[in-house]
Amino acid sequence: MDAGEIVSTIVQEFPYALYGSMLVGAMCAFLGVYIIAKRVVFLGAVLTQVSVLGLALTFLPIMAIPHTVGSLAVTLAAVLLLSRFLTGKRIPKDAVLGFVFVASIAARILVMQKAPKVEVAEIENLLRGDILFVTPDLFLLMVVVVIAALAAHLLLFKEFTYISFDPETASTQGFRAVVWEMIFYGIAAVVISVATHMVGDVFVFGFLVIPPVTAMLLAQRVRDIFLCSVLIGLIAPAVGLFFAFRFDFPSSPAMVSVASLLLAAAWLISRLRRS
Repeated sequence: MDAGEIVSTIVQEFPYALYGSMLVGAMCAFLGVYIIAKRVVFLGAVLTQVSVLGLALTFLPIMAIPHTVGSLAVTLAAVLLLSRFLTGKRIPKDAVLGFVFVASIAARILVMQKAPKVEVAEIENLLRGDILFVTPDLFLLMVVVVIAALAAHLLLFKEFTYISFDPETASTQGFRAVVWEMIFYGIAAVVISVATHMVGDVFVFGFLVIPPVTAMLLAQRVRDIFLCSVLIGLIAPAVGLFFAFRFDFPSSPAMVSVASLLLAAAWLISRLRRS
């Protein structure tokens, strides 16, 4: 197929894959700016694995609940614990995140061993997320979650920005960091949980990290960093989906690869600026 036919096929036959990946890419890129600024990059990987564990639990007979509900419940429970440990100083943040990450993977493997024997490919696709087969209901749920998350961030932009970019100033001005951290992590957990179910953990973690880092190489002001990161989150999935169809690549890796190329280009631009 030529370029025009590929674009037409994507728009007409896979609209939810296109718009869903762009929606998730933009929202993850937005949240990722906070996560990078807070220096808890590994948090994205941890929450995606916790979310996948929640999905796996719903395959057990004693957990006969919708997959999204199970994923969301487990992720929120993990966030309540993480928010306490990540704001403390006794245990390093990396150690806390590393423990939850590996424990989630181990628990998921054990759970899947005890789940009823069904089609393995079907389970793997659900746990990994399949961009090309995003359902209208899941897309609508993601839209609602994104709107709610953006509304919360707009209302609390000052508080979230202070605790992320300038925690010392926030502390001197009387901001209760523990409370705002818990609220932020709770919002992030909801977004990551639904997004992971929709497009998979590789995509979610990739767009939580790559667009924000790229934006920080290109922009200086905080608002410009957010804008640049979101734009990358919108553009990279669309371009990646095109190349996935053009060269018969898996969708998620293609999208993450496009974002990675943009990061490499941004790094070169930043080096040229310095020289």
